[in-house]
Amino acid sequence: MLEKILLPTDLSNESNSIFPLAVTLAQAFGSRLYLMHVMHPDSLKQPERLVDFPRLSQFFESERDAPDLPPLKSKVPVAKVYRYSSSPAEEVLEFARHKDVELLCFATTPGTRSLKRWLRGATAEKFLRHAPCSILCMRGQPIKQKDWRRPRLKHILLLTELGAHGAAPLLRALPFAHAFNSMLHIFPMLLADSNPSPEANPLREIAKINPQQTNVLLFADPTRQRRNLMQFLGRNQVDLIIMPPRARRELSVPFFSDIVERLLEEIDSPILLLH
Repeated sequence: MLEKILLPTDLSNESNSIFPLAVTLAQAFGSRLYLMHVMHPDSLKQPERLVDFPRLSQFFESERDAPDLPPLKSKVPVAKVYRYSSSPAEEVLEFARHKDVELLCFATTPGTRSLKRWLRGATAEKFLRHAPCSILCMRGQPIKQKDWRRPRLKHILLLTELGAHGAAPLLRALPFAHAFNSMLHIFPMLLADSNPSPEANPLREIAKINPQQTNVLLFADPTRQRRNLMQFLGRNQVDLIIMPPRARRELSVPFFSDIVERLLEEIDSPILLLH
């Protein structure tokens, strides 16, 4: 499912704060991890910085046999990648394409604290528009490695439509729910070109099969999708949001407001953007 995961980082605590989630996914699914740091060529002329990637051996063993976590491998293959480039985003994307990476993980950093600028800036814009794979992003937190904690992913929110097009995102979300024994909350999207019917409704069918772990959300006014989403997230704990491209387009306002931008501004939940 996730054979290769790429983690580009500037080595700050904020940038590294996505490591616990990415490493836990790698251990749960047996993935290979690529840790990537891109330095500007001018840094060759500067004093050497004694900063490196976090050492993961101790984290690999932490809570590995916890009863509320999936079976985690004691270690996974890890490759450290160093590059010099004046275009970090292009370097990361080229590496992702060359290695056929399935998941690109990154977090915001202090230098990109303005999320509007972050999302519209060159690096993140290229990730979001041109990544050849799914993206896992989150708001960076100033957490030191000694304070890292395993994510539990007990509540996963999937945004997808009720019609036949909703089947593919659902099938990609189910392995996460099964692995982490999660409650899968399904936010039913109403898309302009969708045509849901009782005969072709995979979301409701899966809810009938496993009602204890699947929850199809209902709203008094389902047409007010953006408001319904923000109210649900404000009232409920969500450990991972899974969003296919069609849902992201529907919830965003062109040239004004990207739904990913708003979510990262207002909540701490990581977001998995399906490719």
